[in-house]
Amino acid sequence: MTTTAINTIEDLVRIMDDHPEWVEAMRVRLLSREVLELPRTIATLAETVESFAASTNKRLDTIEGRLDQHDARFDAVDARFDAVDARFDAVDSRFESVENSIQKLRNEVAPIKAAHARNAAIEDALAIAGDLGLRQAKTLTREELWEISESADTSDISTGDLRSFRRADLILEAADTDGETCYVAIEVSFTANGRDTDRAIRNAEFLKRFTGKRSIAVVAGLYRDNRIDEALETGAVFWHQLDPEQLEVE
Repeated sequence: MTTTAINTIEDLVRIMDDHPEWVEAMRVRLLSREVLELPRTIATLAETVESFAASTNKRLDTIEGRLDQHDARFDAVDARFDAVDARFDAVDSRFESVENSIQKLRNEVAPIKAAHARNAAIEDALAIAGDLGLRQAKTLTREELWEISESADTSDISTGDLRSFRRADLILEAADTDGETCYVAIEVSFTANGRDTDRAIRNAEFLKRFTGKRSIAVVAGLYRDNRIDEALETGAVFWHQLDPEQLEVE
């Protein structure tokens, strides 16, 4: 039996090359079982990972399919909501049209109601004067109001205020218990409000300024805004309630 001397690593490598069957025996002797099994373990792990990846991909495909179905359903829901929105828009448009028609009708009816209320106030002229302790009341025409204002100094009065005075709803000339001439400035509305109150007070002040006579402010109407109560309580203006029957259409 020939003895082989191994003095260097090169001698060992050469002997392994000459005897490849010794390599496996050397590996078993030098490496642990876990290390020896590592290639097989890695191969098994690779198979497991591939299987898991395939399973995961399948699940992802299923999830994507379901998501596509949900997207389709959401698209259908969105389409329905769009249809509902379109219907609401159509309804809103109709309501807006109705509101515009109602507002137009109100605008057209307002002058008629105002004229009707003014006629009722003219009918009540003697009653209004009587409630104020006056008598011999007569209604002044616009021509007479024009003459009263023309004979006075109106240089500090705006054109708008002067025009409004000359177009007052109703001005009465009457006499008090002493026979002194006095005037009543009446503003008439279906529902008397602050604007009517301000105009009545202003017109009464103009009459007193133009004539030097006592002048009284009155607002008349079927209803009144409660915001004018303070002016009524202070006596700055008086209230005359129109009879609803006077405003009924025959």
